Amino acid sequence: MNYLIYTYGCQMNYSDSERMETYLEALCLTKAKSEKEADIILFNTCSIREKGEQRVLGKMVDMIKLRKKNKKLIVVITGCMVRKSSSRYSEKRDKLFNRSREIDIALRIEELPKLADLIKELDPKIKLKKIKEETLEDYFHITPHFTSKSQAFIPISTGCDKFCTYCIVPFSRGREKSRPMADILKECEEFVKQGGKEITLLGQTVDSYGLSIFDKQEGTFKDLPKGKTPFVNLLEQIDKLYSKGLRRLRFTSSHPKDISDDLILAHGKLKTLMPYLHLPVQAGSNSLLKRMNRPYTVEKYLGIIKKLRKTVPDIAISTDLIVGFCGETEEEFKETYDLFKKVEFDFCYFAQYSDRKGTYASKNLKDDIPKKVKLERWHAINELLKKIVSKKLPKFIGKTVEVLVEFEKAGMLHGYSEHYKEVQFKGPKSIIGQIVQVKITKATQWVLEGEITK
Repeated sequence: MNYLIYTYGCQMNYSDSERMETYLEALCLTKAKSEKEADIILFNTCSIREKGEQRVLGKMVDMIKLRKKNKKLIVVITGCMVRKSSSRYSEKRDKLFNRSREIDIALRIEELPKLADLIKELDPKIKLKKIKEETLEDYFHITPHFTSKSQAFIPISTGCDKFCTYCIVPFSRGREKSRPMADILKECEEFVKQGGKEITLLGQTVDSYGLSIFDKQEGTFKDLPKGKTPFVNLLEQIDKLYSKGLRRLRFTSSHPKDISDDLILAHGKLKTLMPYLHLPVQAGSNSLLKRMNRPYTVEKYLGIIKKLRKTVPDIAISTDLIVGFCGETEEEFKETYDLFKKVEFDFCYFAQYSDRKGTYASKNLKDDIPKKVKLERWHAINELLKKIVSKKLPKFIGKTVEVLVEFEKAGMLHGYSEHYKEVQFKGPKSIIGQIVQVKITKATQWVLEGEITK
């Protein structure tokens, strides 16, 4: 049998797909080059926004056409859209089966080892290598099929306990659970041993690693050294891999509630920790933050930024922002705009609020900001971001930065600097995956250009 995976959403989903590939190949399946060659097509989904789900369900039209040529085609939906692992023949099925007739299997990603049995529910004659059903912890023991030899995205936790009023993640991914530190370190060590240079740790809120209700009940992290959070302990252990070849350590995403002083200090001490932090603020108004159930104030957020820049003066900071959230007044938006202007973020992933079924906001708050107003506010923040970036990027001209070369496009090599600035330059494809010195000669709207130094 041949398989094909479509991945949607965040880096966590892409990391899950890497584990999925390992599992499927353990079942003796082969990766297909196209849909036409595939016997099983898996959609690893994101449900942060309703549009993401509609995009996946829209692909089911293509599955109808494919089935006409391959009547034995198996369609699997996994990832954030799934609540219950089941097949079309299961007694208790996921609600997704009511939304499309083309779905054969719904699979919770952490229950990946159940896939073989679910396939056999469809057709008992299909022969697959038997793999023992395992728990969430064992799912993380599956060695990922890393798509890059130089970069790895390694999950350290799953789920979320924050319950922001606009977010579906606690319902789609479940409650927050952290991986044992020993397992994470083993995966990091294996990656570095194979020549890996950059590791990005993943979690819905990485800085609460080891601190969730589940973690405390399990007592997994009770024997760690006192005086530091479990997350900083983890960063320090991974940093020791510098002597074995690791050069870069990043993580995403942080939550302002859990940013600790020892984490801030770690940015100034650890050799591998890059001078970059993604710290979602979502809004710059205390009343908005309260409606979003973001348990921090604007003052606390600004205090974190101040400490970070005192520890690492040139640290690059990006954020997430929502405009047009339920009831957002002109004054509240102005407060957000002023915060953005004050912090001078290096980059921002911002969106116009859209109602997400299943969330607290959808059930209890009114999506009452007109689309025209949302769009105006989006453009206002976007223009402000452009002004800030156009002021910051030229400061790199004349400087030499280290770039991890990631890909080639239109005759130019592309990669990211220590501060997570995209850099493009000319060079041989043979250096993809290497860290090289690049002298910056030009700054465009979003990208730096340069030349490899001798």
